[in-house]
Amino acid sequence: MSLHDPRLPVANPSLDVVDFGPGIGADVERRLIGEISGRRILDLGCGQGHAAVGLAKRGARVIAVDDDVAQLGAARSLAAQHEVTIEFHQAKQAELAFLAADHVDLALAITSLSFVQDLSRVFRQVHRVVGPGGHFVLAVPHPAALVATGDDPNQATVAWDVDEQVGDRWVHTGEAIVTALTRANFAVDQLLERRDNALAPATLVVRARKLGV
Repeated sequence: MSLHDPRLPVANPSLDVVDFGPGIGADVERRLIGEISGRRILDLGCGQGHAAVGLAKRGARVIAVDDDVAQLGAARSLAAQHEVTIEFHQAKQAELAFLAADHVDLALAITSLSFVQDLSRVFRQVHRVVGPGGHFVLAVPHPAALVATGDDPNQATVAWDVDEQVGDRWVHTGEAIVTALTRANFAVDQLLERRDNALAPATLVVRARKLGV
């Protein structure tokens, strides 16, 4: 099963819609993100910048974060090519001290959290920088897809469990993600599991709303 790696080139990626991963259609963006123009959007683990640039082209005020210098360089080049302004930062996803509290309307993490072991640190920082009532939308490879051997979901490379690793990706179950978001004072209001021409679901998408102040 092919899982998109945000650090690798994508053939003719569309900038018209955020690509949440295999099995996720354009209608999901409308449901989970909604109106974009004028909103401050944080793109965590922006990779080569396709989501960030696409959002900026549609009027969002985008802050893009990645800890990989080469990826940021590619994202900056893409932004220049499309003549959009994006605020770029080289940082890990849990290191957001450069942002003031309640600074963004929406935070996105598309696939990038599959390379992070400790989600709780990231979620606490995202809660701090998202404004009251704002949302955090994340997508990761579905754990069933990560642990499956070939096309047989009954044959697994590792146990489907928290803190297991497949290659350089961490297996994050829906249970673990929802628990970590709840502890960080988010309320989950959408959880989607989608498959893409395979027996096992390919992508897990979660949207959560910030609670408290």
